[in-house]
Amino acid sequence: MYKDIITYELAENKTKEELINIAKQIVNDWMKNQIGFIKWEIHTNSDGSYTDIVTWKSKEDAKIAEKEMVNIPNASDWYGCYKEGTISSKNLITIAEF
Repeated sequence: MYKDIITYELAENKTKEELINIAKQIVNDWMKNQIGFIKWEIHTNSDGSYTDIVTWKSKEDAKIAEKEMVNIPNASDWYGCYKEGTISSKNLITIAEF
């Protein structure tokens, strides 16, 4: 499995509830139709920031979806949730599960 890990702060005018509602729309309208998409988890961190973990079957599936992000309906609503300059990301590839 391949995981995108994205950490960010919410934009000042956005709430956790708005983030969750917009994320649900993105999943229903776009992500669930992407090849290899497994799940999207949203976590809060002790410092008040957020970390999303998006799980894909493979790195290739994630990269194809990344190229397709220009086709996300209402993407501006989603991007508007993030405080500018706070987004960082990394990727994980599962090598073992116990």
